[in-house]
Amino acid sequence: MAGDHLGEKASLIQSQSKLTSGRGCRILLFLLGLQACLSAQALSWDRPFDNPANWGGTGLMEIPTARVLDDGVLRIGAAQALPYRWITVAMGIFPGLEFSGRFTELTNIETGMKGYGSYKDKAFDIKYQLLPESRRFPAVAVGLHDFHGTKLFPAEYLVLNRQVFPFDFTIGLGRKRLGGGPSLPFLRSLGLFGGVELALNPRLQLMVEYNPIEYEKDRRAAGRAVPEGASWPVNIGMRLKLLPGVELGISYQRGDTLGFMGHLQFLLGKPILPQRPDPPLPPPVRRRPPMGEGLREVVDKVHSAMHGAGFKDVSVYASGTELTVEFENSRYLYEQKAVGRVLRIMLFYSPANIRKLTAIVKRRHMAILSISVSPSHFRKYILGKVPEEIFSRLLDVRSASGERMEDREELIASKADQGIAYRVGIKPDFETYLNDPSGVFKCRPGMKPWAIASPWKGAAVFARYDIPFYSDIRSSNPVEPNAVRSDSWLYSDRDYSFDRLLMDQAFRLPHRTFARISVGYLERMYAGTQGEVLTFLWDGNLAMGVEADWARKREPGAQFALKDFEAHSILGSLYWKIPDIGVTLHARYGRFLAGDRGWLFEVSRQYDTGVTFGFWYSFTDTDGLSGYNKGYHDKGVFLSLPARMFLARDSRERYYYALSPWTRDVAATVFRWQPLYDLASGLMPAEFRKGFHTLRD
Repeated sequence: MAGDHLGEKASLIQSQSKLTSGRGCRILLFLLGLQACLSAQALSWDRPFDNPANWGGTGLMEIPTARVLDDGVLRIGAAQALPYRWITVAMGIFPGLEFSGRFTELTNIETGMKGYGSYKDKAFDIKYQLLPESRRFPAVAVGLHDFHGTKLFPAEYLVLNRQVFPFDFTIGLGRKRLGGGPSLPFLRSLGLFGGVELALNPRLQLMVEYNPIEYEKDRRAAGRAVPEGASWPVNIGMRLKLLPGVELGISYQRGDTLGFMGHLQFLLGKPILPQRPDPPLPPPVRRRPPMGEGLREVVDKVHSAMHGAGFKDVSVYASGTELTVEFENSRYLYEQKAVGRVLRIMLFYSPANIRKLTAIVKRRHMAILSISVSPSHFRKYILGKVPEEIFSRLLDVRSASGERMEDREELIASKADQGIAYRVGIKPDFETYLNDPSGVFKCRPGMKPWAIASPWKGAAVFARYDIPFYSDIRSSNPVEPNAVRSDSWLYSDRDYSFDRLLMDQAFRLPHRTFARISVGYLERMYAGTQGEVLTFLWDGNLAMGVEADWARKREPGAQFALKDFEAHSILGSLYWKIPDIGVTLHARYGRFLAGDRGWLFEVSRQYDTGVTFGFWYSFTDTDGLSGYNKGYHDKGVFLSLPARMFLARDSRERYYYALSPWTRDVAATVFRWQPLYDLASGLMPAEFRKGFHTLRD
């Protein structure tokens, strides 16, 4: 339950203090002196001053700076300056764009709700660096604080920073909560703020700031946290970097309060463990076979080498001038790296008369993408003799034709792989349940062993078992009779159960069109049937399709029992990938499980490390829903983490985690395992060309 749903029950303390005009003038002169330094030579990056403020975004203590986190860097932490206590997360989601979220607890204001404790509020902030620092110009950024929801702590600002190393000077103009400082003529709604940070050495930094916040003017419950206002507007503090990315801070704020903070900052997706090297690649030269060696021996050697390199479902075909390998990548996160290693193997074993190497990538025994290149061109590219721009035009990337290679009598083929392809693994799990009236934070850590088998073309059998280690998830909210998702807490107990047990059959249709149907226990809450059709356009950057679910709710705490409750949905989907920045836009429209109709939008970005970060937001007609579902917009954020982040080797597996401020029935769907877009989008020609340079890895 968030702050906007909690009653205000504490009394308002009336005493307030304000800055004298003389003090304001002295502070203004001090800030103008700082601004005079902005013409000095500066470093051209934000480090080492890309450090967190109390509220999680990059700043000093209470004020923001023009510094931002690097693209793809994640920061998590906590801070306290009583009566405020913050839990924060921030991330550089694009170059120059920083997004942060915070959970603020007002420790001196009780809600009167049993189990919930003191007043709490969530907020989101965003900052964009308009101008990075250069020799001539300071860094310039604009930002918004608490721009959505209750808006208890809103602010808007323009801020400049200049490094005169080891100093970093900040000066800014703010509105709303940051507008309490000395104002400028003709701009009475704007106030000045500023500060300076000093890097004494790589581990220790000192900071001082003028804090313009007039706490006594905060809205609603926030205004009762410090009703007397700040005793002194200057905050001082110190940061200590214990280890790379690990930072502790101590400060003296508001003239009467000690503050503490601790943060962990790291590049999201960077492997935690040292990576075990891949088997050595064959040298980038063509080996002419000895006299008498035929294509049959070449095919068998390539087939054996492919299995030795860790690839599955391998078929090798050769004619007088062409060598072709079909395979499934079960080893590498990126298809480009897998194809590069396959082409290296083919190049090493191909006879001198081979004029074309073709690698065909498969999913579930279905050929999807074909990459062809001349052996001589590929050899020169590996040796650095052909520039990437030219090689990109020599590389033939297209969707596979679907032709059965084994039906061509003129080809010499390898022996077929025997047995059923399968994979096994374990997903570390950490489920959260937030903002319930009975408690603000509840969790359920555990693990989920899983197995996937591919018995025939297009088919997959997936089983995953849910083993919780602990769970305190429960709710004091009444269960609505027609709840489709808001009763999810009933399924988050400590019982072991099959999370999923299903059969999924995919089909490849003409013109980059795919279809699939799933039957079984689709997720923890529902069993039933799913269907989907999706077609890719424009080399795969655009996709559109339709999906439908018919499901029955499962019995909480049981392995296979079902309840007498049915729900269905039917949605149209549109995907648009912007490859230059790694962004995918996904829009769905139609009828959702609870009967509400409308839109569900999702925006995601994949980083170079393989991490995908995104968020979703819904606009549906909730008039037919009851209680707290009415007028609600479903929203949340999600992360897809590559498993190799936690392993000593590369891997195709991913772990998906989502975080939502509420669990409601609005815009609800049945979770999908391997939707068609996830199955095939990485093997579209446009996506492959975007990262073809990793063929040399």
